[in-house]
Amino acid sequence: MEVLWYIILWLILGLYLLFEGYEWGARIVYFLYTSNDDERRQVLESTRSVWSANEVWLLAYIGLMYLVFPGFFAWNRQYFEGIFYLFVVLYVLSVAVNNLLRIFDDRPARKFLDLLFFAAQAGMTVLMGLYVAVLLRGWNGTSLGLWSRSFSPFSGDSGYVDWFTLLFVFLFFILILLQGLGWTVHKVRPALGRKLKFKIQKWAIYGSLVFLAVIAALYFMQAGRFKYFIAYPVWFLLPVLMLSAFGGLMAVRSYASDNKGFLLATNLFIYFWLGLMVLQYPYLVHSTGKNPGINIFHTTFHSLEHYHLQWWVLAVTIILLVYSVLVHKFSKGKSLREAKESGLN
Repeated sequence: MEVLWYIILWLILGLYLLFEGYEWGARIVYFLYTSNDDERRQVLESTRSVWSANEVWLLAYIGLMYLVFPGFFAWNRQYFEGIFYLFVVLYVLSVAVNNLLRIFDDRPARKFLDLLFFAAQAGMTVLMGLYVAVLLRGWNGTSLGLWSRSFSPFSGDSGYVDWFTLLFVFLFFILILLQGLGWTVHKVRPALGRKLKFKIQKWAIYGSLVFLAVIAALYFMQAGRFKYFIAYPVWFLLPVLMLSAFGGLMAVRSYASDNKGFLLATNLFIYFWLGLMVLQYPYLVHSTGKNPGINIFHTTFHSLEHYHLQWWVLAVTIILLVYSVLVHKFSKGKSLREAKESGLN
C-alpha cells in the first residue's frame, strides 16, 4: 500500500502547485511584464483575490502526510516548520495586497504595493522550490540550516541552500512563470497576449537549458539513482516529454489559438512533476520508516509491487509521449489551415 499512498500524497501536492501555479505565475507577470494601468488591470483580474479551493490541496497534503507517513511528517515539522510559517505569512500578504491593488488609484502607493506583491509571490515560489529541491537532492547531515557550509550538496552538514538547490529553484521559477504566462495569454485581450507570447518563447529557451543543467547536475551528484529499474522509463522518456513541451512553447507564436501556450505550459508541469514523483520514490518512502531523515546514499528495495510499478510508469510515460506528439501536430496543422483560410479571405 505504500506505493498507492505515496502516489496519492505526491499527486495532491502536484495538483496544488499545478492549479495554484497559474495564479502565482500571473502575479509575477503582473509585475514584470505590464507597462500601463490597463495591462495591469487585465492581468490582475485573471487572478483571485481571496482564498480559493486550491489551498485545500495543500491542507490535504499536510493532513495525509501526518496520517500515512508520520516519520516524514515529523521530519518536515522539525526542519521545515519555519519555512512553512513564512510561506503562510507571504500568502496572506499576497492576498491582502491583491485586494488593495484593486481599490488603490494613488500612483506612489501602487508602485509600493506592486513591489510588495511581487516580493510576496516570488518569495512563495522560491520557498516551495527550495522545499522540493531538498526532497529531490536528499539530506545526509545532522542538521538542516539555511546554508550548506561548503555550498555543496555533498556536504556532510547540508542546508537548504547550495548550488544544486539554487539551480533547481531557478528551474521551478521558470516553470511557474511559464504557467502564468500561458494562463495570462489565455485570459487577456489579444494585444497584450501577443506581447506576452514573446516572453513565453524567451523563457522556454531559458527553461530548456536550465532543465538540461539540472539533469546533468543530478546525474553527477547521484548517478546511482538512475540505476534503479523504476527510473529507466523516466530517465529516457520524461526528459523527451519535457523538451517537447519546451519546444512547443518556443513555437507558441505560430499557433493561432491563444490557449495553446496554456495547454503546453500545463503539459510541461505535469511531465516535470511525474518525473519528480518517480525519481523520488525509492529515496523518500523507503527512508521514512526507522529514520525520519532522507538518506539518498543507502536505499535498496525489491518487491513484486515495485516490479509492477515500473511497467505502469512506462505505460503512462508512453501514453503521455503520444499525447504530446498529437497535441503538437494537431495545433500546428490547425494553425496552418487557419492561416490559409485567412489568406484566401
